[in-house]
Amino acid sequence: MKNISKSFKIYLEYLIYVLAQNIFKLISFNTTSCIGGFIIRHLGQFSKYKNIISNNLSLLGLDTSKITNKNLEQTGKVFFEFFSLDKFDWKNITLKNKENLDLIRNHNGSRIFISAHIGNWEITRNYLLKEGFVLHSVYRQANNMMIDKYIQKKRETNNAYFYKKGSDSAKNMIKVLKNDEDLALLVDQRDSSGPLIKFFGKDAFASDGFASLALKYKTLICPLYSIRDENGSFQIIMDKPLKFSDYQDLNPKELVQKVYFEYFEKWIKENPEQWLWAHERWKI
Repeated sequence: MKNISKSFKIYLEYLIYVLAQNIFKLISFNTTSCIGGFIIRHLGQFSKYKNIISNNLSLLGLDTSKITNKNLEQTGKVFFEFFSLDKFDWKNITLKNKENLDLIRNHNGSRIFISAHIGNWEITRNYLLKEGFVLHSVYRQANNMMIDKYIQKKRETNNAYFYKKGSDSAKNMIKVLKNDEDLALLVDQRDSSGPLIKFFGKDAFASDGFASLALKYKTLICPLYSIRDENGSFQIIMDKPLKFSDYQDLNPKELVQKVYFEYFEKWIKENPEQWLWAHERWKI
């Protein structure tokens, strides 16, 4: 009986997801974004995530009253925009630091594009795909396997490859770098099996997989992210890439610390309401 109930729940969740996907197909990207922001800003007041966001902000001495509601709204926008990514108008993108994109294009060898959960990270990755890069990415599988399969089917293009997080993904990433191909990774997740670093001066677990790979295969590390403007457009910011000679004397933990301090902290300080605060990043 338990298995029947579980199967029914999985199928019901899948139907609701597909229904939502088809409804938002009829609506513009910006309207979908506004609906998502409105819903999560208001419903989020009654969720555990509001407390997590507020606690994280308080831990760092940031203004919870000013940022929390904006962050809930931003989170709602991002996740509802996923339904309408194919309707996004790429004319609403401004690229900053084009010279760094040119440096990346001219690199002869493998590249690891790194980003964080800021702005809209799907748009960040899709921008690179639009620019002609062939990207291999690792993703966390959705709890509902039917929904996960549906999402990955929609993500498929001729220059985007996805691997479920786990031992197989590690093997695939190694293969990619050995072939001088490119990875695109979100590397600001908490990983209790990873190194303990300083993040805004507080102890936090981090993931060091990308750092170990970069050091072993001497890759170009390419930090980039997106920021949402008030008019619904986005900026893609390409920071100066790290050549192997810039970090070859570091160990994986030191490289992770460098990336967090020099990139992630700067990005978040400049736009604190646009980072995904709804995870317990400083839980030890």
